[in-house]
Amino acid sequence: MKSDQIIDKIRNKLKESDPGRRTVVNTFQFNFTDADGKLIKSMVFDFKALNIYEGSADSADGQVTISDEDFYLVGTKQKTFQEILQQDKATIEGDEQAINKMLEKFRINSQN
Repeated sequence: MKSDQIIDKIRNKLKESDPGRRTVVNTFQFNFTDADGKLIKSMVFDFKALNIYEGSADSADGQVTISDEDFYLVGTKQKTFQEILQQDKATIEGDEQAINKMLEKFRINSQN
């Protein structure tokens, strides 16, 4: 997957983070699709356990469906997640407040 390098970067940032200073402690499932909308891979971003792994989470606080290409564009700062949502190229379900908090964290970190 093209966005694997972005996922690895997020995974490494999680490993380096101070558990006592975390502001996001939720679990999110990301469903990555190809250009035709077919599921390629599902990944769990477990910010409480500081872990990212392939699979699904029955108790995820939120779920994001996005194409591999669009996630790569967001991860490389070529587009914002907000732009992807406005273009109806991603969907979010679940705890909207938790999802927005996570996305805000990505936005802040992408400015560094």
